[in-house]
Amino acid sequence: MPRRHSRGMKLLLLLSVGLGLTWALQDFHPEQVTGPWHTLKLASTDRSLIEEGGAYRCFMTDIVLLDNGNLNVTYFHRKDGKCVKEFYIAEKTDTPGQYTFEYQGRNSLTFVHVTEDFAIMDLENQSEGGTTIVIEFHGRSLSTDELGWERYLVHTRRRGIAPENIVDLSLSRRCDTH
Repeated sequence: MPRRHSRGMKLLLLLSVGLGLTWALQDFHPEQVTGPWHTLKLASTDRSLIEEGGAYRCFMTDIVLLDNGNLNVTYFHRKDGKCVKEFYIAEKTDTPGQYTFEYQGRNSLTFVHVTEDFAIMDLENQSEGGTTIVIEFHGRSLSTDELGWERYLVHTRRRGIAPENIVDLSLSRRCDTH
């Protein structure tokens, strides 16, 4: 009996996360996310990916909406001790606020929460190594209000990311041009 209850709770949790993401995206318009951004925090199910030298340790600086509805996302990361500017094209899906792109496997990018001051992005990477989740917190400036931080913490918990797997980049040595 306990085993069945546990499985039911997991299914209910999974359903609530899915519905939460869907609900959050109802009013999404890609114009909301265009323009300059500062990466403030990164969280991951694999901390090594967001630490210095990690594959997802990056500083997003700009999002441009393309004519076809895709997003051109510009970011900086360190390679061999130098800052390197790169970009990826996030291809729109049929779900508002959800995009896909290729980087170390297939990534699903979901804008979980967007205001004029901050954006919370959920990346789920599917590769031969399994599934990895990275949650990004971006601000229009290098600081944001408590509401954004609280929503970020709630979402990282919802996705099963421990607080020790959150890296604060707001005060770190930046690798961008802002």
